[in-house]
Amino acid sequence: MNGLYDGEFAGYKIASPDELDTALREAIVAVDANVLLDLYRFRSQTSSDLITTLKSLGDRLIVPHQALREFWRHRQRSQGSPRGATKAATDAIAKSARSMTDTLGIWAKAVGVDGGELVELTTRVNDFVDALHKELQLVLEDADAERAGDPILEQLGELLEGRVTAPLAEDEHEDCVAEANRRIKAEIPPGYKDADKQEYDSADGGAGDYLVWYQATRYALERKQDLLIVTRDEKEDWWWRQGADFIGPRPELALEYSELTGQRLFLMRPTDLLARAAVLEVVVDQESPADAGRAVDQEDEESGAEWTLVGVAALLAHLDVEAPVQAAALRLAKRGRVSREEVYELGNYADDRMLRGFTRPFRRVTAMLQSIGIVPPGVPQIFVARYLDGVKASHFSVPDEVPPLLEELEMMNS
Repeated sequence: MNGLYDGEFAGYKIASPDELDTALREAIVAVDANVLLDLYRFRSQTSSDLITTLKSLGDRLIVPHQALREFWRHRQRSQGSPRGATKAATDAIAKSARSMTDTLGIWAKAVGVDGGELVELTTRVNDFVDALHKELQLVLEDADAERAGDPILEQLGELLEGRVTAPLAEDEHEDCVAEANRRIKAEIPPGYKDADKQEYDSADGGAGDYLVWYQATRYALERKQDLLIVTRDEKEDWWWRQGADFIGPRPELALEYSELTGQRLFLMRPTDLLARAAVLEVVVDQESPADAGRAVDQEDEESGAEWTLVGVAALLAHLDVEAPVQAAALRLAKRGRVSREEVYELGNYADDRMLRGFTRPFRRVTAMLQSIGIVPPGVPQIFVARYLDGVKASHFSVPDEVPPLLEELEMMNS
């Protein structure tokens, strides 16, 4: 006779707070590339707190070889994130200023304000924007000076000495890439949400997450220990989520690790790790966990890139041929969102059909258009699944700039 969590149900056991604390004290802790890259995006105190916390793990800390490859591949872009974020902020402020002055002009005509008073009002707006722009530049200069010489890289060099797993042999690497591609096709975690990277991201395509998983789990298997993976990735191919809550690793992953090793699998985000740093007898600034949590929300905003009329038109043209239901769903998003029920109606889908992978054509075609210069790099995902009540998408949203572009395209084609 078996119990509630025996056999195939082992992955459904949710870690208690005490079990998470024990994992921090005793488990192998594998850190993903995005955690290392975020050290360049956090405020300096948060980065310092996270490095101190990781250092306290001692020889239980590892970085999978694939994660370090991805760190070096993307480091320069992350290193420039403060500058990119400042540019995005100043561009947004300038755009708001233009909107304010246009609105003041319309208002002045409606109420009969004379030209001199209107000039005074618009001058006050422009003076405020100029002062704000200068203040942002001063903050950026202070941040640049504080990070001069790349102290983060120096600290990582010391922290990760002897803590990076060995590279895979060529044949083992090829087998892992093949297995990753099989999982992507079958939507087996982890990594199937990176299907759009198969053609456009790197030599490993969409296999990166699986390679990180494979290297971390095999290292922990050799040591017969529980495994805690720290990642900033919040996608559903890693996490078991209930609305906005992160319950733990996907049950499939927890079961796979249990069957492989007989041990437990845990998952944490950097914000969770910093919030529990006291378990490791590390004192962190009270703002650091929240600052780490903001990194996910800011990721798509830092470039300041937006969708254009040409980009949306090109995307729709390709989707009309390759994924007509997705094209119809995007055209329906003129009000900013499309419900799950509307997608089912557009596709004439059966009630038991899952919508996993529905957004994949959007990402794949966007990546292709970016590779030929039609869509700018750094634009936000154009069609995003939103989860409000469990693992099923409740609706899909589009960036704020997209509905007016869809309206304009509809008028042009009518």
